[in-house]
Amino acid sequence: MAAELSVNWAYRVWRGLPTEGRGVGRPPLTDDEPARTTGPLDMAAARWSAVPEGGTLLWRWGTDR
Repeated sequence: MAAELSVNWAYRVWRGLPTEGRGVGRPPLTDDEPARTTGPLDMAAARWSAVPEGGTLLWRWGTDR
């Protein structure tokens, strides 16, 4: 559950979604962790966007660069 909350929080920060207010709660990440996640999320989004319709994307997390 903690990992899911951390991923969701990083995604909210990356997408510019609200991170404060009703139902959001305290951040499960330290202040520097969202900054470290935006680069990998940008890279993943760029790779996903480059996949042609009907194509596939294979990504081994932690090993692909």
